[in-house]
Amino acid sequence: LVAWNKNWPSAQKVSVPTLEQGKFNHYWMVVYPLKDLGGNKKALLSMYMSANIIDTILSIVLIRSYWILIVTVLFIILLLFANSRLFEYSILYNKIKEVDAMKDEFISMASHELRTPITVIKGYVEMVLEDTSSGLSNDAKENLNIVNSSADRLASLIEDMLNVSRIEQGRLKIETKEMDVWPLIEETVKEMKVQSNQKGLELSAILEPDAKSMVNIDKDRFKQVLINIIGNSIKYTPSGSVEIKVKNNREKNLVVMIKDTGIGMSAKDREKLFQKFYRVKTQKTESITGTGLGLWITKQIIELMNGTISVDSMEGVGTQVTIEIPLISEK
Repeated sequence: LVAWNKNWPSAQKVSVPTLEQGKFNHYWMVVYPLKDLGGNKKALLSMYMSANIIDTILSIVLIRSYWILIVTVLFIILLLFANSRLFEYSILYNKIKEVDAMKDEFISMASHELRTPITVIKGYVEMVLEDTSSGLSNDAKENLNIVNSSADRLASLIEDMLNVSRIEQGRLKIETKEMDVWPLIEETVKEMKVQSNQKGLELSAILEPDAKSMVNIDKDRFKQVLINIIGNSIKYTPSGSVEIKVKNNREKNLVVMIKDTGIGMSAKDREKLFQKFYRVKTQKTESITGTGLGLWITKQIIELMNGTISVDSMEGVGTQVTIEIPLISEK
């Protein structure tokens, strides 16, 4: 009646009992008015269309929607958790930076304060040792020499700590200028011969023919690098020689190679050699003193002068340290 009176298709969902008790089949009953060529209503077409397919599809869509909703909620929860962790890490990072800055400031202040008493101790000890009229016994002089040597080591440690603090804070001054580095190498080798002669080592420096040695460096800092590396070579070489060789390579760099016949090191030790406070620990190095800061400072200084430093070594054979610094281009 609705379809006939409205002259429009009508649909209604109906449920038909099945042979099984309590179960129904669901249908859509669709009634459609049929018309002749003149548009006049003549009859009604009645159809029963199964609703099971639609219900099944709707059920699947709902289940998938629920799963998508659950996954979305979980994802949002994880994002919130991650953001909260990132916020905590940010706070922790800022605290670490603050503590690190306080540490650097403390080291710098403590090192400056320690330099004065060390200088005073060294001054008085050297004054007593140089005083020929003091009448000191040999034992007393030997003890004072030990005090002086210990003061030197402490002064060296303080200077290393100050340099580390300056480098980490970006306050290490590097004043480069064009200079011929070969005379500086000769001067340093001459000064280091006292140490090598005490151990009976042969210390020499060679400049290859036609090798150019004009570079842009900080004279005092480069000399500090040479003293550190040559000193290490002498320290870790029981017998034999330490040779410094200066040449140029194809990349137009000045190459300074410090080669010794010392105890050498393993490949594992070479990987960590330029880390702060790292020292090669073997039975042969137990009695050798050091802070483990020298090579780290050396690497930082070389890199600040646009150079590179590398180490090649074999246990029981020796070690070679290679420094490369760009040559000044000829005009």
